[in-house]
Amino acid sequence: MKRREKREAVFLLVYQSILNDDSIEALIQANIEEFELTAEQAEVEWVTAFAKAVNDNAANADEIINKYSTTRRVERIAAISVAVMRLALYEMDCVAEEEVPDKVAINEAIELCKKYAGAADSKFVSGLLGSYYRSKHGEE
Repeated sequence: MKRREKREAVFLLVYQSILNDDSIEALIQANIEEFELTAEQAEVEWVTAFAKAVNDNAANADEIINKYSTTRRVERIAAISVAVMRLALYEMDCVAEEEVPDKVAINEAIELCKKYAGAADSKFVSGLLGSYYRSKHGEE
């Protein structure tokens, strides 16, 4: 599995976890059974750990989203966009810059938004993450 595929799998798990109360492990097992997925154990473990970490960081990510969203609170944002931003913000704040540069995390978030949401959502996500990036790097 490539990094982009792993990121997409994490995004889908985070999105599913927003919609229901199942654990990441239960969601992975359900997806494997439902879609007859095959993955190496190491990949499943990586995706599980990463999705859990993103979910554990959700409160911090939601604070950032609320701070940088000028139009609506996180509770009023589409779940797909919230999941994308939680993942990107986790990568920007908790993953080493050498492993995933902030600009890569933002670009990947925009691509996920384009694939799973609409143009308005990807513009919103891009604007919010861009504002956070500029603030984080002292470019405002």
